[in-house]
This record gives sequence, C-alpha cells and structure tokens, in this order.
Amino acid sequence: MLDTLVDAAGRIDPALPLDAQVDRTHEAMQAYGFATLVYDYTPVPWTHDGAMIAPSLLCLRNAPDDMFARWCDDGYYQRDPVQQVAMRTHAPFTWCYRDKAGTVINTVIDDSHRPVVEYLRDSGMVYGATVPLHMPGGGYATLTGICRGADATAEAEVRHRLADFALLAHVFHAGAFARYDPSAHVTRAVSLSARERECLQFAAEGLTAKEIAWRLNRSIATVVMHLNAATRKLGARNRVHAVTMAVHYRLL
Repeated sequence: MLDTLVDAAGRIDPALPLDAQVDRTHEAMQAYGFATLVYDYTPVPWTHDGAMIAPSLLCLRNAPDDMFARWCDDGYYQRDPVQQVAMRTHAPFTWCYRDKAGTVINTVIDDSHRPVVEYLRDSGMVYGATVPLHMPGGGYATLTGICRGADATAEAEVRHRLADFALLAHVFHAGAFARYDPSAHVTRAVSLSARERECLQFAAEGLTAKEIAWRLNRSIATVVMHLNAATRKLGARNRVHAVTMAVHYRLL
C-alpha cells in the first residue's frame, strides 16, 4: 500500500492545471475503493453571525449532474452533516447514511438534514471518508471520497486506509491551492466592487472621506457613496462595523 500511495502522490503534479490534478487524484482514490470525488474550498467558512458559507470552489468527479447546483445554490452544503462535522474537526473520518450505522455523522443528523440524506441515499452515495483541511489564514477545504453501494467489507477496508487517504488529500490540496482561479479566493457571502473595497481599505487605515477623496482624485460625495454602498452590502450598522465585517470576510 505504501508503494501505491507514493506512486499516486507522485502523479499529482502541482504544475498541472487544477482540473488535471483533480482528475489524477480521482484516479488515485479509486485504488482506495472510492468511486466519487468531492473537493470544496471556501476562503471564509462562516458568516459573521456563525452561518456556514457555500464553497467558492466545488470540484466533482463521477457525481450526479445536479449535485453542484444542489450543494452550491440550493443550500445542501449548509445542511450536509458531513460538512457540519468536518468544519469542527481536523481529523479525517468515515461516515455512513445507513440506518443505525453508528458513524460520527449519526450523532448530529436530525430532520433538518433530511433533503441531503435522501438525496445521497437515492444516488447510492451512502458511505465515504472526508478529510478536513483547515488553513492558517482561515480558509477551509475538504476532500471527500464516496463509495457507491459499498458493503461491510468495503467499508472496513476504507476505514483501514483512512490514514493513507488523508495523506493523499494533503498532497493534492497543497498543489491544487496554488492553481485556484482568483475568483475562488472570494467569499460567496458578500460581494463588493473594486472601488468599494478600495474606499473601505482607506477607511480601515483611519482616513476620512475627505482624505480618501484626495487620494483617489474623486469628489467627497462619490467616496461617501462607495462607503455607504459597502456598508449596506455588508449589512453593517456604520462604517466602523463595515470595516470589521470586511476584515472578517477577507475583503481587505
């Protein structure tokens, strides 16, 4: 198994485009019994009031055609018990949606998770392993491998290989992170224009609207308009609060 792991890690070339790295990782995962790959990344996992934020990047291989839309647009990501567990741990874990499975997600599942549970069961994706990847700057990613119709023997084998899979996930993520499109580093929770961010950055440095206007060679009214727009989009009470929230969302 060590030879298989070394060979698989060696084929994930960080110089390759992201899609190619995902493809090679998916190929390597199949040796561990995983049929489906799910990789997600978000630069800010939580809103300022503690709600989960949908990922800025979601890569799928051998997944249902509608899974991307369900997870990113329909709120399934926030309802996904696997993600809710992964956000609160650094340890890789296996999970199962069979009744009385006894895995870690079964301690958190309730009626709010029903759409996700039913979708995965109907798709035959009831068992898998997830590796949480928490980054020093606050970013967050997971690599998940899903077994299709796995039996008890296959499930035991996945548990046995969990450490190897976790190492493979870290090797892949280290290379993939450098190949992200810049838009992946922007949170989906809130969006500011370049000028709004610029004005807010100057405000964070202690400049008044008059001083910002002088720096940008714009009228004071224009600067105030941008600052007010940023404050409104962030749902902030005032300019100071807007700066605090923009820092939280890594917009400055």
